[in-house]
Amino acid sequence: MQQNIWFTPDGIEDLLPEEAKKLEYYRRQLLDGFESSGYDLVLPPIAEYTDSLLTGTARHLATDTCRFPDQESGRMMGVRADMTPQVARIAVNRLKNKGQITRLCYVGEVLKTRNNKAKGSRSPIQVGAELFGHQGVESDIEVIALMLSSIRALGLNDLTLSLGHVSVVEELMRLAQLNKKQTQQLVDILMRKSVPEYNEFVASLSLNGSLKTAFESLLSLCGDADEALTKAQTVLTGLSAEMDECIERLKQVMSYFQAASKLQGIHLDLADLRGFQYHTGIIFGCYAAGQKLYMIAKGGRYDEIGSDFGSAQPATGFSLDLRSTLDLLACPPTPEKKVIYAPIEADPELVQEILNLKKSAVVKRYYELSEVPTGSEYLSKQNDIWQCVQK
Repeated sequence: MQQNIWFTPDGIEDLLPEEAKKLEYYRRQLLDGFESSGYDLVLPPIAEYTDSLLTGTARHLATDTCRFPDQESGRMMGVRADMTPQVARIAVNRLKNKGQITRLCYVGEVLKTRNNKAKGSRSPIQVGAELFGHQGVESDIEVIALMLSSIRALGLNDLTLSLGHVSVVEELMRLAQLNKKQTQQLVDILMRKSVPEYNEFVASLSLNGSLKTAFESLLSLCGDADEALTKAQTVLTGLSAEMDECIERLKQVMSYFQAASKLQGIHLDLADLRGFQYHTGIIFGCYAAGQKLYMIAKGGRYDEIGSDFGSAQPATGFSLDLRSTLDLLACPPTPEKKVIYAPIEADPELVQEILNLKKSAVVKRYYELSEVPTGSEYLSKQNDIWQCVQK
């Protein structure tokens, strides 16, 4: 029973040497890819005042955020549950590149108050990239392309791209003049994908003509991207200028990746409200072959970020949980390095010899010669010169 006190909380795990080595290898692969694409690394603090941590679009993270009083100031602090709001704060409030495009990347551990086994660890290691200061479809395309190339850098191929656009449902709700209660009810139904409840809800609305057809067709606007978009153009085009813009933006993104990227397929779901609390436009995700129930990476557009910091900016980005993805990744290549054992002696020549050896070998210290495995090499001083000898 006493051993239980040494267990980590449910959803919070240790990474043992082999796993830690594997994670570090792929972390480096991702960050090198971001850097070569022009994204600068930032490292926000693990905790900060909740006044800024849970501001604006990050308010929905309140229930997932571990909070505690700061013993220095008395103000409430929180451990980050998502790094994206922190990166947005840095872009808007610290770098202040208003009117310019800012590209940032990040990596770090986050902590959630609740454990959701279906969504992986309670302490994910979040890796991502964000682009600030551009509103056009080109930045959506850039970030999606970076997401796909990053996943391929992990050794995962035969990718399926998932697309959606939260503004489609938002525009339908606006056109139907739904009140706050109806809006919340519809969002809840769509998040749970409850078809019977949705049909019942739509039947209760006073809708006519093309708007009624659009609502009745919404749940069927999913599946193969070409087929879903063709149907969407039939039932949604012409409802409003905003809706036409949504469809056109999706069409441009699809056209680009159908022409420029080798994908297993593109999936479209216009009833997808993932991240509805903060996304404002196109949302996207990526699945790898054989992992169709697990979204490797996800992201989307979240314009007006930073308005609470005094400078609203358009933004788009993506992230993935590297800790949860480790099980899907192959063990990285590990170059064989000779292991040489060395004693601990206050000898400048020994120190220098160890430094020289570390350029091409692993040098482990030993305290007693009996600790050195038979057949291994160790440093021994012979004729006033430190040399490698075999035991």
